[in-house]
Amino acid sequence: MASLLSLINSMSTPKIVIKSSKVIDKNLSSTDLVSLLLKNRQISPTSDFLNPQFPEKPKDIHITSAVKLIKQSIADNDNILIYGDYDVDGITSTAILWQSLYQAKAKVTPFIPDRQLDGYGFKAKSFLRFQKSLSQKFSLLITVDNGIVAHSEIAKIKKLGLKIIILDHHLPQASLPVADSIIHSTKVAACALVWYLAKIFDKNADLGLVALGTVADCLPLIGPNRNLVVHGLKALRLNPSPGIKKLIEISGLKLDSVTAYDLGFALGPRINAVGRLSNPTDALRLLCSQTPAQAQKYAQVLDNYNQDRQILQRESQVLAESQVDLENKLLFVSDPSFHPGVIGLIAGRLVEKYYLPTIAISIDDDTAKGSCRSIPGLNIIETLRELDPKIFIDLGGHAGAAGFSILTKNIKALKTALTKLINKKLKDVDLTPAIEVDAAMKLSAVNLKNIKAISELEPFGLGNPHPLFLFKNVRVVSKRILGSAGDHLKLKLDDPSTSKIENLPADAIAFKKGQLDSQIKIDDLIDLIASLDANTWQGTTTPQLIVKEIIQHTV
Repeated sequence: MASLLSLINSMSTPKIVIKSSKVIDKNLSSTDLVSLLLKNRQISPTSDFLNPQFPEKPKDIHITSAVKLIKQSIADNDNILIYGDYDVDGITSTAILWQSLYQAKAKVTPFIPDRQLDGYGFKAKSFLRFQKSLSQKFSLLITVDNGIVAHSEIAKIKKLGLKIIILDHHLPQASLPVADSIIHSTKVAACALVWYLAKIFDKNADLGLVALGTVADCLPLIGPNRNLVVHGLKALRLNPSPGIKKLIEISGLKLDSVTAYDLGFALGPRINAVGRLSNPTDALRLLCSQTPAQAQKYAQVLDNYNQDRQILQRESQVLAESQVDLENKLLFVSDPSFHPGVIGLIAGRLVEKYYLPTIAISIDDDTAKGSCRSIPGLNIIETLRELDPKIFIDLGGHAGAAGFSILTKNIKALKTALTKLINKKLKDVDLTPAIEVDAAMKLSAVNLKNIKAISELEPFGLGNPHPLFLFKNVRVVSKRILGSAGDHLKLKLDDPSTSKIENLPADAIAFKKGQLDSQIKIDDLIDLIASLDANTWQGTTTPQLIVKEIIQHTV
């Protein structure tokens, strides 16, 4: 019998699902290891997965009418407005399109809405306010990463005589807004749709920003997204814009080794942070910076806001935890002290810990903003759309995440109706989280050759997770805690089932599991779920395990 020591990701013991019955040892070739991993991911070995092609526009994405509209506007010397969004996808989309149209001599102006002032999605009043502030009239409106569900708001602008192009990847409703051109797909991020259009006007349209927006918006890294991110990372490493270069530096990363993980967990949060807490246009200014000095200025601004965001999130998370009620299959937390910029992060953390769909709401007098995060098996945006639409001021999102505005007086009704609906939907659903493991592995297979072979499947992310392996009955040779707060646990392991001559100790690092130090003893036999990693220190590279879970044997 075994019990999980590490339960920080959920309140219930996760199921371990092993995809292959094969035990990987030193005798399995690296080629066979890659074949096993591809099979587990249902990827044909004859596909171009291991040799991603340079991205081309998919045939089902049509841009001809949008190209004609933009070319006509340039020829007529018309004013063009790009209406973006305040998240990474929206900001990278705006930057890519603005830079490309500017290079094409268009009279183009970018606009990033303010999260608190403008709310979620396209707003006609926000467009009109910005137009008035510039004392100029726009003839062409291009929405990026929004607009596909803004029927009434788009109609208001259309009545003013503007031409409208919508580029969006969010889930549409039964009908589409009335616009002159719509470029839409749920398969790629908005920044990818923008790039397909932008490179018509500038062959050097920034593919590195597409990689950043795609990863930060949690698109599955398979199919066209894999091609975009692989080649976007190459472009970013070889020829970064001044802004991205400075952001990489201030994040403590090395330009020549930036990974998809870095995009999602180092660069993305810094770009998001300024839009969560302040003026998101500063993030756009960074991405469009032309000089190192300008880039340094805005990279520092973003980094400072990210530090503030971390503090604010930690404080709010404690309050959110105090409101958790596990009587139902929906977690619903709200408070006037919740900053609207961190409610999505609050909801995400609660989903990770409790494995239940979560709504977090920030209340501001008569109105409130909500952010939703869900679990596999519950499409949160479709679920919300089953409710009376009059309960929301506005609503939009994806299967796994959504956002809305609501009158404060309607929060109670929303909680009651949504809890009832989700309880019904999840009544017979197994809510035990699962950890998918590629195969069991012996410590003898933890070597640089196999680590290099696994790297052929990069970049890892949603849809193409980093391979995980189960190591059974390994012995703890030594242990120590790391980090100023003792947050991390470093282990040295061996495999008693192998001969001494083959039994080379393996290093393992368990991040955020320092609290397990007192529960694990030298010579204990444990099981691990871990990924393989190469650790370089003082010029020497050695293999190590990155531990996801530790399973201690009990009598």
